[in-house]
Amino acid sequence: MAHYNTFREQLAIAHPAFGHALWEPDPGQYPPVQVGDVGFIRDGKFHRLFNALLPADDPSHRSRGTPAYHEPLRLRLRDHIDPGILSPNNFYSYGVNVVSGGLEVLASGVGSANVEFSCTRKQGAVLSLPVTARREDTISLGHFRKWIIKHIDSWLAFAHELGVGIEMEDIVLVTGCHRTKSWTNTVLNEVQTNVQLALGVQVGASGASVTWQGSNLQIQGATVCHGPNGVDLPENQCIFIRGFRVKRYFGIIPRIKAAAEPKPDTRGDEGESSRDPLHVLLKYIAKHVPCDMALVHDDDWEQILRAGDRTVSGDRV
Repeated sequence: MAHYNTFREQLAIAHPAFGHALWEPDPGQYPPVQVGDVGFIRDGKFHRLFNALLPADDPSHRSRGTPAYHEPLRLRLRDHIDPGILSPNNFYSYGVNVVSGGLEVLASGVGSANVEFSCTRKQGAVLSLPVTARREDTISLGHFRKWIIKHIDSWLAFAHELGVGIEMEDIVLVTGCHRTKSWTNTVLNEVQTNVQLALGVQVGASGASVTWQGSNLQIQGATVCHGPNGVDLPENQCIFIRGFRVKRYFGIIPRIKAAAEPKPDTRGDEGESSRDPLHVLLKYIAKHVPCDMALVHDDDWEQILRAGDRTVSGDRV
């Protein structure tokens, strides 16, 4: 399995409340992830197409434009963002344990820390957060839900015009995210059990500077990706993203006929959607619920895990 898929899958099981863990949080030359962004995730990175809350002439739309007849979503609540913080820490999957040290000591915003992990399974993932991450989530989920249903066809047509090669279920309407200044993502894929690894970091006053120190992550099966080093880093690195996705299905008769046709063997497929929990939910709804369109959110995945995998939730349209 690709390292970014392992990272997302392992953290989705251990920390479902955070949403989709991004392997590559850096937005590069584009604006940081924001509530209202419409885009897609590929190879562990979110690619923004436009923002549904902003008008077509917003400066952030100059490079890619907006869908035809774009109209911004206008919310009745002006202060619709619910903020929060995520303190410095290590967020890891089941089977990964902290042997010594930790990043919690950096909660004051200054100091140095070292941490050593062990992994008792063949696969594992760790997100190391040396500075505070800020959470933003809209409380106007009802408006966002209706908006993606109303405009998904024009958004998909726009994506096809740009030639990005995605399907309807790949489109994400962002309702929440966590952004920070720096991070380190680590994946353990088919490693020897009980392997140990370590890393270190130094943080300046109030998180003004971050310097990652040498580690022993050069072991077979370990893949590591460091966030930015430096002084006065912007808080533009998106480590978690949450949002809505939809999928339209055939009418009930065409779906019955399609189900009777032979299917190619795709058990070896390692595509981006093959392990995405929301894609799994959409497929489940298509199989068990007679509907023309399904709508799911990252919160649905958390509810499923809390229920012990006994139910699958999703909104029927």
